[in-house]
Amino acid sequence: MGKKKTVVGTGGELLMHQLVAQGVEYAFTNTGSAEAGFFDAFLTVPGVQPILLLNEALVLSAADGYAKAAGKPSFVNVHLAAGTRQGSGQLFNSYFDGTPMVVTAAMRDNGSFGDHNTLGAASGYAQMNTVQDVTKARWEVNDARGIPMATRRAFKEAMSMPSGPVYLAFGSPALDAKGVEGTIVAARPLEMAQIPVESTVSKIHDALLNAEKPLLMVGPDVKAAGAQREILELSEHYSLPTAVGFFDYGSFPQKHPNFIGMIDTIPQDGYDVVICVGYRQNTRSGPSDDRWADADTIIALGHDPAMMGSTFAVDLDVWGNVRHSLSAINGLWKPDHANLSHIQKRKQALVTQAKARAVKEDDRASSLSGSKPIHPDYLGTMMGRTLAENTMLVSENFRAADHLMPFGYDDNEWSYVRTYGGSLGYGPGSAIGAQLATPDRPVTLSIGDGSVMYSSSGFWTMARYSLPILTVVWNNMQYQTVRTNFAAWGGNMKDQNKYPETFLGDPEIDFVMLAKAQGIDGMRVDEPGDLEAALKRGADAQAVGEPFLLDVKITNVGAGSDQNWYMQHAPKS
Repeated sequence: MGKKKTVVGTGGELLMHQLVAQGVEYAFTNTGSAEAGFFDAFLTVPGVQPILLLNEALVLSAADGYAKAAGKPSFVNVHLAAGTRQGSGQLFNSYFDGTPMVVTAAMRDNGSFGDHNTLGAASGYAQMNTVQDVTKARWEVNDARGIPMATRRAFKEAMSMPSGPVYLAFGSPALDAKGVEGTIVAARPLEMAQIPVESTVSKIHDALLNAEKPLLMVGPDVKAAGAQREILELSEHYSLPTAVGFFDYGSFPQKHPNFIGMIDTIPQDGYDVVICVGYRQNTRSGPSDDRWADADTIIALGHDPAMMGSTFAVDLDVWGNVRHSLSAINGLWKPDHANLSHIQKRKQALVTQAKARAVKEDDRASSLSGSKPIHPDYLGTMMGRTLAENTMLVSENFRAADHLMPFGYDDNEWSYVRTYGGSLGYGPGSAIGAQLATPDRPVTLSIGDGSVMYSSSGFWTMARYSLPILTVVWNNMQYQTVRTNFAAWGGNMKDQNKYPETFLGDPEIDFVMLAKAQGIDGMRVDEPGDLEAALKRGADAQAVGEPFLLDVKITNVGAGSDQNWYMQHAPKS
């Protein structure tokens, strides 16, 4: 139990005391005068450092990256309803990912436009409605005495499984109130102790033990549960071919021989038993009951019942503590089981396939080494070969070669942070949060050229706080994902090979100049032969505590494009 203390102060000071008790290190924020009572408390209650970012989307993505990298909830303050709306795309990402964070804002008038309309005749706005669909919970606090309790409850809700963002709207008078007494004590998450009953555990064990063609699907809730070792044990015990969810490369080490790829790159049939652990079903992976249609048994084990069986049918759903449940299943494994012929055969096959895949990837990298512009697969390979083994990678790539990078669990392997929500502008803020969460690890931001322009003012914050983040811009002067999806859609665009408003090269964006204007050095890389040296230069900058940016010119992969299409529609001079 946490130690309680009674304090007297302003509403803002009570909030700050509660944050200190909660172990909050940073308050990610974009300042607003309505929150004056909160910002005033930074001068009287030490312990929390404000981190200034220049728009609310960056604020929220920074908090998201911090929470994912640190493995604990983050704290955010944005400005009123307008600031909340401004950052709603990134709040959607956090909700989609189940990121534990507490988001606060002031609230002046919930029923009218208040001081913006003296007659109060215009229809008003409901601040809480703004976050209704993108938060786990949300409350208004208009009594200063309730600030510590509400904040405590918000952290408890955010941390408890299934985790997610919680929103608090503090009335400005509550933050400004003086001489308020409050009780300060740290919140703890609800302990999710639930594990399957013995008969269910035995059923899962027997299914995996006897499976001839099993598949293990791993999702982000494994990491959220701290169950990386347990999932590795499960995969190794039963020699399970293991795949990950949509771009969810941080859920299982890619260098492991049991790793076979991402859900969209593996066959959808040919399995007799499929077990999904911590896998968050979503429509990005295909909402269909024909996924693994020929499987005899599909098992789901996870924290969030809303994510189980939501996009395809499941034969056995287990809602409970992922780590404890995995431990229970692994506890039924006996050393003699490893001698079963079908498990031995599968283990040998996975090792052989992994070796062949590694050779194929090396051969492909060699074949692309002279490609100009630089091939994205070659860039991914060179990043994997050149950057430090303990790199924390923050990715906002979509069509780039993420799959060639070595992600894993150990300190000497890369860790991985990204969002699965799809709202662009995530990368720079998230990299800032991840670097603050892991000051002793090098952080690399891997990002597409289109994504940079959603959040490029994040470079200013990197420079302001001397955060040694290496930014690698994958620059093909295209919204490549959009162009590729347009081509898949077909129609006139595919027939004429013209994709409206996907070309970003006129005028060409100078990302090095953009970074330098905000205090970050950088260089452009056009030649594949210069790539290794450029990456080492970026790593050297990181090593001496300086941020750095590489603008890497990569070739377009996939559907082509008439890059002059827009000109016929440009205004005539």
